[in-house]
Amino acid sequence: MHPGELAAAYSCPECGTGPELDHGRPGYLLGGAPAGLLVSLSRSHGWALLAAGPAGAAGAGGVIAGGAVGVDLEHSSGVGFPGFDDFALTPAERQLLAALAPEEAMPWRAAAWARKEALLKARGTGLRVEPASVEAFAEHTDGTVLLDLDTVALGLPAGFAAALAVVGTA
Repeated sequence: MHPGELAAAYSCPECGTGPELDHGRPGYLLGGAPAGLLVSLSRSHGWALLAAGPAGAAGAGGVIAGGAVGVDLEHSSGVGFPGFDDFALTPAERQLLAALAPEEAMPWRAAAWARKEALLKARGTGLRVEPASVEAFAEHTDGTVLLDLDTVALGLPAGFAAALAVVGTA
């Protein structure tokens, strides 16, 4: 294999899949065929987090079937703007937030946002779905795995939250 044979190919539910796209879920083609990789990338405040793993069989249009991965990295300073809670949190999440001590609010918001973004990336919908309609801390019975990542173990500075979602594993 020559490195030039690996090409980025994004997949968007509205626009399709292919190397000509510059948005959507990232994927790769190897010699023009799906490379069999699940990939997700997130950036925040000068840091990046990448999740990757082997994919299932290629489906119609080169879309990888058998699973998807989403990762998100968020700094707590990015979730403190006026209106964030109404935009991003469900009514149940706003209740949970109201019960927290003030010093716990921003890290909790960052964790909730990271979980929602990771899940929406893995589902392939991204922010075409209203974040306030997605429960960040719900139990999933469809084979979805949603994990908070240990930002200290990842070597990230204080103030970050990170989450990983894997769907389609059932």
